[in-house]
Amino acid sequence: MITATGCFLMFYKSGRIFSLGHTLIPVILFCLYGTHYRQPIILWLACLFLLWSFLLIYQAFFTSGLYSDKKKYWLPLVMDSILYAAIFTLPDWQGDYLVTWLVLFLVPIYAFELGIFSSLLLSLIHVIHLGLFHITQHTSFWSLNTLFTLCGVMMFMVLAGYSSEKLNKMANFDPLTMLPNRLLFRRYLNQALKEKSASRKLIAVLFLDLDRFKYINDTMGHLAGDELLMTVAQRIKEELPPQALLARLGGDEYTLLLPNIKHPDEAAAVSESIIRSLEQSIPIRHREVFITTSIGIALFPDDGKDTETLMKNADIAMYRAKEHGGSTYQFYAPPVNTSGIERIQMETMLRHALERDEFVVHYQPRIDADTGELVCVEALARWNHPELGMIPPKDFIPLAEDTGLVIPLGEQILYKACSQRKRWLDIGLPPFRVSVNLSPRQFRQKDLPQMIERVLKETRLSPEYLELELTESAAMQDVTYAEQMLNDLKRMLLTIAIDDFGTGYSSLSYLKKFPIDVIKIDQSFISGIHKNSDDAAIVKAIIALAHTLKLNVTAEGVETLEQLDYLKQLQCNEVQGYLIGKPMSTQTLNDWIEYEQYYKASK
Repeated sequence: MITATGCFLMFYKSGRIFSLGHTLIPVILFCLYGTHYRQPIILWLACLFLLWSFLLIYQAFFTSGLYSDKKKYWLPLVMDSILYAAIFTLPDWQGDYLVTWLVLFLVPIYAFELGIFSSLLLSLIHVIHLGLFHITQHTSFWSLNTLFTLCGVMMFMVLAGYSSEKLNKMANFDPLTMLPNRLLFRRYLNQALKEKSASRKLIAVLFLDLDRFKYINDTMGHLAGDELLMTVAQRIKEELPPQALLARLGGDEYTLLLPNIKHPDEAAAVSESIIRSLEQSIPIRHREVFITTSIGIALFPDDGKDTETLMKNADIAMYRAKEHGGSTYQFYAPPVNTSGIERIQMETMLRHALERDEFVVHYQPRIDADTGELVCVEALARWNHPELGMIPPKDFIPLAEDTGLVIPLGEQILYKACSQRKRWLDIGLPPFRVSVNLSPRQFRQKDLPQMIERVLKETRLSPEYLELELTESAAMQDVTYAEQMLNDLKRMLLTIAIDDFGTGYSSLSYLKKFPIDVIKIDQSFISGIHKNSDDAAIVKAIIALAHTLKLNVTAEGVETLEQLDYLKQLQCNEVQGYLIGKPMSTQTLNDWIEYEQYYKASK
């Protein structure tokens, strides 16, 4: 990552003061020519310096800026050194005035505009100029005049340089993280766009916003929030390529510039690295905090050719990532295109489906690994469209989550599942639970316990027959909130299950902290359990840990007898998968239960 305090120092000022300050030298030379030193060479040097000053003024006022071209950064220093050498050596300065004080004029300008390092370099060159002056004028270098001149140079350099650096940090850098602020980021983005406008390479602008930071800031205090922001900034910087620039816009918003990429996949890869880096817990004031980020990506030139458009579109993409549940990234997509029209049509169909009760529930059985008894059925939503037929969840759940329709959809599925479980009880089926999935957006609803309580009351289902499944990543977005919400749900005598265990944060501390009953091992580990030693070791460790904490373990995605036998050896409590039964309609599940009962009775 490029450090803004170094390489970007030349970009934070336009050079206008620098160029105007140069006009003082030819003005003084003209005055000396008109009063004391009537030498043509002084007039020529004054005109030459004036021409050089006009060139700097043109560059600063009428082009992209005096320091816009990195390759020409040292040109002012070289030209000033040559002109000063000519001024001190070519004329005959014998007289009442020693012009060595001319070195005092440019040092504070360099210090103010370019910083202490540049003014120090100029000061060292001025020492050489003074030496040349005394040699050519046949005077002594070791004089009181030289001492005063050098002291003046050092004083101007330190005072002007320090003030400039301090003002620069206040105006262009975030005081908390010391990252570039919005102003400096925009200036560098402007420059990057000018440099890349003639090339084929892409520029990516990324907007990053921390998910649920306000909750952490409000509950733990602003000092803890500031500490979290600094830690997040450091983690992001560790994941960046060398040419990237990270800035803080304010609050919990960061922005990132990737100025030299060949393909959009590079921006996606950086985003994925940042998201992964924040999956690890952050210790804040003796507490373990988890934070995620939503990232929006806009690309030059496809998504905008100027700073305003790129930053606006990256911001839009970031909010789309938040609508997808956070902890993800999204590229900017124009609002008016074919996919956008299809999305609007799909959303309209989804709303009508909720009104017309087109959603049905399929159930997948979960059995005891040892006895084969049915212990639970997982309720899975299916969209039975009158024209398109049965639409799988992957085609509508993301849109429902994105639009917020997952809230009424989730309540509808919960009601159907609880009603069906009550009917099964009424006809005398075994006392198994029905498991309903909670989406991340549902889980963030503060009135979730009240909604569940209302559904249970309306369907007259006892809470002991209802299990709620929550993905590991959804639970870990906000540990404090999750702990409070899960405790509220547990007080209702519900069974709590953590789904997809092993694919998210897999923090051991929350297993003790959260009031959970079941962990479900993700099927990605189960699929290779009898072939891959790493998967087998992970599953074995999870089962042993869960049993130590007195939790039940369910293995998802069991498809072969070899997998089932191996899980039995590891004393896995429950299994679920196509080997046991696929998701099935209510009637098919009734037949499945009847067959299982008949098979066991006939043995």
